[in-house]
Amino acid sequence: MAYALVTIKDIVERSVIHKWSIPEFQRGFVWKATQVRDLIESLWLHYPVGALLVWDNSGPVQTRSASDANTPDLWVVDGQQRTTALCILNGRKPYWWARTDEWERTVRKYDIRFDVHTREPPFFVVANAATRRVKGPRYIPVSQLLNLDVSRASDLRALQDMARQIKLGGLCDGMDAMEVFTRLDRVRKIRDTEVVTMTVDNDLEDVVEIFSRLNSRGTRVTEADIYLGVVAARTPGWVRDNFLPFLSQVAELGFDVSPNLVFRTMTGIGKKAVRYRSIETSFWNAASIGPVWERTKNAWRLAIKQLKDYGISGNALLPADNAFVTLTALIDKFPDGDFSPVFYWFLQASRFSRYSSSSTSSMEEDLREVAESTTFTEALERLLARIRYLPPLTVDDFLRDYGDTRFGRLLLYLLALRNKAVDWDQRGVRIGFDGADLLAGFQPQLHHVFPKKFLEGRVDCELVDALANIAIIGPTINIRISKQNPMDYIPKYNITAEKLRQQFISGQITSTTVDQYPYWVRKRAEELAAAGNDFLESLRGDLELPALSVDLDEQEHAFAAA
Repeated sequence: MAYALVTIKDIVERSVIHKWSIPEFQRGFVWKATQVRDLIESLWLHYPVGALLVWDNSGPVQTRSASDANTPDLWVVDGQQRTTALCILNGRKPYWWARTDEWERTVRKYDIRFDVHTREPPFFVVANAATRRVKGPRYIPVSQLLNLDVSRASDLRALQDMARQIKLGGLCDGMDAMEVFTRLDRVRKIRDTEVVTMTVDNDLEDVVEIFSRLNSRGTRVTEADIYLGVVAARTPGWVRDNFLPFLSQVAELGFDVSPNLVFRTMTGIGKKAVRYRSIETSFWNAASIGPVWERTKNAWRLAIKQLKDYGISGNALLPADNAFVTLTALIDKFPDGDFSPVFYWFLQASRFSRYSSSSTSSMEEDLREVAESTTFTEALERLLARIRYLPPLTVDDFLRDYGDTRFGRLLLYLLALRNKAVDWDQRGVRIGFDGADLLAGFQPQLHHVFPKKFLEGRVDCELVDALANIAIIGPTINIRISKQNPMDYIPKYNITAEKLRQQFISGQITSTTVDQYPYWVRKRAEELAAAGNDFLESLRGDLELPALSVDLDEQEHAFAAA
């Protein structure tokens, strides 16, 4: 590993002239304006901003949105966000930012200014309408200072004139013009700040291990990132022309999933594996990737269509996106299978966190079950057997804190959808729909039937946030209901008995007192549990449940006998 010091000015220059490269699989710029502001403030305060990690790779690399003839050997793998932010602060477009109009909008949005007058942090602000209206040169664009080179007489005079104008404007009390000049020059000198770069030229096996362990500001550089780069090198244009556009298409349908997930579904379909290092090298070549990618796209499209048929309009509703790995593999192998039992397995896998964050082993186990099954039903039953125990829903499932159960919130939405529940506003539109069409990416609004502020201090706090006290409604009515007593807001907004019944709420709620709330919430939990079990059974069809899916009392008797 080689270490070097590179100035901010040189980092920007290398980015602009395409001396440094950004691989096409890297995500776009995602920092907020406040993060860009914090970066320049850290540099002003002489705080460390982290090293940049660069991969020296002499092989071909497909870069993102490159339009020149340069073929650099260096990939900025950890530090793209910081590098792009420095270009924004300097007002200089990096080569990988393809569209000039989009760049100009970005520079306006990330308009960071130095507050020359303040003596206390923050010294830098994100410009808004108020700061732009301030008369006088108090808020100075950072790019204006960073692009001055005082070795040129004209730039030196410009900085001196700026200091004089600031004093003439009545700013910087207690400073003379020279002190103001020094303060401005301190910002300008940030361009000469040196940042550590670490360059690695290891073989791919070592590089994958390095990058998979690397964390930068909470963003993990994963193995999928690196292997996407491998594909980009071996199949120039595939990531940019095929992979990324498909991600955009999926996002437009409401499924804003990570590139890593889609890449993982491809290896799941093609090699029944999600551990990339176990996959032979030849798989990453164009001849292998092409056919598997077509199957992957078809499986995703069919999965999204069928999920939408069951009311899942986007991945924001789902407890774990990783379930798509097995789902797409199952659909790829059995595209004509009835989706009802698939959805049953999908919900149960989500219910029992089969695909939580540390789920590589679970995914590969399930991919093997799909691969080894000869029939659609056999595959589903083997997948269910992996979950091992599938007890019915109980009252306690709906008395849990709604914030702690993503599956519970999803099921509540699905039950309202099954009942064709109408929103509680005056439009009379079904929840999740715009007219007859399901809204792409719709996220249901969660409303306390007995508002939280209304109950606080009057009933057991554990019951206030119970899932059974939650209704699914739209955002507008949710704001208006606020803290009101159900006895008041239900008649006020003409929430009919039918609308209440669609969400398993008795019309008698308007006469339910606070003292009766514990009985009411438990009663609704019972109705929701019964409805949830009925819904799941309607999906299961003829699937046989795993042998361990027996009544808990029977298990206890078996243990006692043993």
